[in-house]
Amino acid sequence: MHRIKLDTAPPQVRQFLEDLPLDQGGVELELNGRVLYQVIPPHQLSDAQREAILAEGWELIRAAQERNKGVPANVIEREVREAVDEVRRRRHS
Repeated sequence: MHRIKLDTAPPQVRQFLEDLPLDQGGVELELNGRVLYQVIPPHQLSDAQREAILAEGWELIRAAQERNKGVPANVIEREVREAVDEVRRRRHS
């Protein structure tokens, strides 16, 4: 699992995160009707739940690696760049 330190994040980002209504059930962050993230207090998960989340993440990584096996890096880079550009266009329209 990645840890993102927010000490140097812009003040607006830090304030947004501090203002999240985080309770025992956590909070879901949704964009365009799709849940992007679930923020759950770490003490709310059992060891088995944490392990299941990590196992699912590793499975997603393995599936992505398998899907892209044999695809040249420059093709993947181009597709990622195009996808990012598309998202940015949608955000600004």
